[in-house]
Amino acid sequence: MGIRQNVSNAPTLYLMKTFFLIAILGLSIHANCNGQSATTSVMDFSNVVVADSLSKEFLFRNAQRWVNTIKDEKIVLSQNDSILGKIEGESSYLVYTQQAGILKKLSGRVSYKISIEVKDKKYRYHFSDFVFHYYKQDRYYNMVETGKVKSLNEQSASGWQKLWDYHRTITQNKLKEYCKQLEIKMVEKPEVPSEKVTAKKVEW
Repeated sequence: MGIRQNVSNAPTLYLMKTFFLIAILGLSIHANCNGQSATTSVMDFSNVVVADSLSKEFLFRNAQRWVNTIKDEKIVLSQNDSILGKIEGESSYLVYTQQAGILKKLSGRVSYKISIEVKDKKYRYHFSDFVFHYYKQDRYYNMVETGKVKSLNEQSASGWQKLWDYHRTITQNKLKEYCKQLEIKMVEKPEVPSEKVTAKKVEW
């Protein structure tokens, strides 16, 4: 009887295992699009988006427009090719301590890579390789880079964990908002300036 019971339950166990694996995979993909992979330590923001009826040229122009909307960062493009439909480069922004007002102090700089690729009716984007660049005060009291770096994928920061967690949270929130803004901009039709109507002289 015991053997028969195990055999009869085999298909059920197989289906349960299959469902479990599909659920885990689905969670992983969903998490990746929201800024985290299956392991919560990795920062990686990416998505493939279907854009029905939109041409490669249209999507590429809107990708360029989105890049130009980022005003508070320093962006250096290594590729901006309309033929290949690729925009790639590196961007960075400054991060500060949590104190407000005059107590706010520069803590460092976060750099990351940007990649946007377009085809007819679809595009994909990828923000990755987030790196914190340490700053320190020089003898003239200016904040300068030390040359030391730390990947934002690292969760622990001995001696300054609270501030490190704050930088990681700021980065997650910023890039999640960028993903939303990019997806809105990619399907946005450019405004066409309205033509001025001029009165014409009509002979009676």
